[in-house]
Amino acid sequence: MGELRAGDLVDQRYRVSRMIGSGGMASVFEVHDVTTGRRCAMKVLHRQLLLHPVIPQRFLREAQAASALDTPFSVKVENTGNMADGSPYIVMEFLEGAPLNVVIEREGARFDSERVLYLADQVAQGIHDAHARGIIHRDLKPENIFVIPTPHGDLVKVVDFGISKIFSGEDGVKLTQTGVTVGTPQYMPVEQLRGTKGLDGRVDVYALGVVLFEMFAGVRPYDGFTYEEVILKVATTTAPSLGTYRSDLLPGLVQVVDRAMARERDERIGSMLQLRQEMAPYWSGRSPVVVQAAATPTLDQTGGHPMNQTGGAAMNQTGGAAMNQTGGHPMNQTGGAAMNQTGGHPMNQAGGAAMNQAGGAAMNQPGRQPEAVRQPRPSAGRTQVIEDPSRNPVPAAPLPPARTLPDHEVPSVPVVASAPAVSHASPRPKGPSKTLVWVLVIVAAGLLGLLVAIGAVALYLFL
Repeated sequence: MGELRAGDLVDQRYRVSRMIGSGGMASVFEVHDVTTGRRCAMKVLHRQLLLHPVIPQRFLREAQAASALDTPFSVKVENTGNMADGSPYIVMEFLEGAPLNVVIEREGARFDSERVLYLADQVAQGIHDAHARGIIHRDLKPENIFVIPTPHGDLVKVVDFGISKIFSGEDGVKLTQTGVTVGTPQYMPVEQLRGTKGLDGRVDVYALGVVLFEMFAGVRPYDGFTYEEVILKVATTTAPSLGTYRSDLLPGLVQVVDRAMARERDERIGSMLQLRQEMAPYWSGRSPVVVQAAATPTLDQTGGHPMNQTGGAAMNQTGGAAMNQTGGHPMNQTGGAAMNQTGGHPMNQAGGAAMNQAGGAAMNQPGRQPEAVRQPRPSAGRTQVIEDPSRNPVPAAPLPPARTLPDHEVPSVPVVASAPAVSHASPRPKGPSKTLVWVLVIVAAGLLGLLVAIGAVALYLFL
């Protein structure tokens, strides 16, 4: 199959819109997924490289590595396949933005500390996730760091895991044998240039240190007119300190960047997590990623007493209560009784819902019997909401005309002004009244006295 053109349909699913770019190994196209309606990016390996002994495996390695990641800071792989001529392709999420090298050229060199560390922290998070899954990138550079504008700030995506090494498996040894140098020399530490065995995540720490240096200083610590010149400088000289170019930076921050680029890997910052921790004191720590946490109820204007998500019930402004199936004190058949006026804890000023110490909650409306509570069906991980009577009010039945009771009909016990709260607990049987108890005690005492008297008389007669 020849070069893809606009309008071509790949695998009866991906409609080609345009070519985005082309490199030495592959071309990237914008495609439209006709099954989902989404825009995607399709990376297709050049046909002339199909017979290469290593490149096709490295191309598939990119899909394998990227699909294993679970972080918002790396590109997402959505599908893989093969063209009619056998050329493999990778379908990825479509990124709208620009590589970091373009951002640096567009915005000018010498970024301020907040911006540099804001971007670098996201890169470190993405690479840390890869390291945790046994993957090292090995070609981290501004061209492989994509910056995407969002309403919450620029979002960074790490791309191009094509020469990554999965160091927990055997394939990494087959594709990256000792003595084979892969990567971009300006961002490679000495051990990677030498093709040393046993590379680890510190090669990526070094590369990110160079990226930090470049964003701060506007130049790379090592550069040259030829590939060989750069390699010679990296192999035989020590990188200049960032403080040489940026005397305005805090000494501690300069030391962090210098240690990230340490020539000897045992003197280098040991991991992306450690690098993030050492950068943290020098910037605000903000993030463009909005955490989609479930809403936490807040105190409403009616005096409601909110409960957290693991604690069962929360009151809304109309007096409703949200129940949670996974914890706290959801209402059930044995624990739903509300406290009365002598010991209850009112939830709002309208006298609506009250909670008892056993965890039950009930709702009522002022001056009327509470509506029946609809029991939610169990649903793991989902919050069930008890129906709020105030949203669907039931018309109250007409009250009978009031009349004045004669004195002899007035009840002898105090009348509780508010309506009793509904309880789903089985009613407890009433015990004997106090009067009956006293009668039984007196009778028992009399019987005991009678028995004592009879015993005394019998003893007297016997003696």
